Amino acid sequence: MKFKYLVTTLCILFITTACTATPNIRSNYNQNIDFSHYKTFGFFEKLDTDSRYESLTTQNLKEATINQMTQRGFVLSNNKPDLLVNFRNTVEERQYIDPMPIMGYGGLSQSRSHFYYGSSIGYRPYVDNYKVGKLTIDLVDSKSNKVVWQGEAVGRVNEANQSNLKVTLHKTIAQIFAKFPFFTQQ
Repeated sequence: MKFKYLVTTLCILFITTACTATPNIRSNYNQNIDFSHYKTFGFFEKLDTDSRYESLTTQNLKEATINQMTQRGFVLSNNKPDLLVNFRNTVEERQYIDPMPIMGYGGLSQSRSHFYYGSSIGYRPYVDNYKVGKLTIDLVDSKSNKVVWQGEAVGRVNEANQSNLKVTLHKTIAQIFAKFPFFTQQ
């Protein structure tokens, strides 16, 4: 009985954590834009990931983005770049509730003067409280001030990926930019 309960619990935990080990990556772009005209990039003066000062998160996001964009042949420019980069991030509390079947065996019970040995089947809720993070990168045409490409990652936020935030952000940015199909020729 205890073994069956333990195996069921471990399977549920494995499934819920295995499915969310890597973030879901999506991207979209304006298909009417000729990306070969873009050669330089820079960052908005005030990014959506900051309030009054540049956070460590923003510093890591910038560093990882510079790395990815320069690998694709784009040049970082502070003087009227072709593309401007912006970041947005959110973290939401979520809860997953799943009824787990339980079976209990009772003792003798009396019903209308009859004794019987019975069992009961019921459910105990399995509750998983977790956080979901979403990171969005916008590449904006600096002349038209319109988004031309957007990439995002959505996934669980846990202690392991928060404890080494720099590595997590660099890995996530690389995964997002893997969906960026454009390279520039120098």
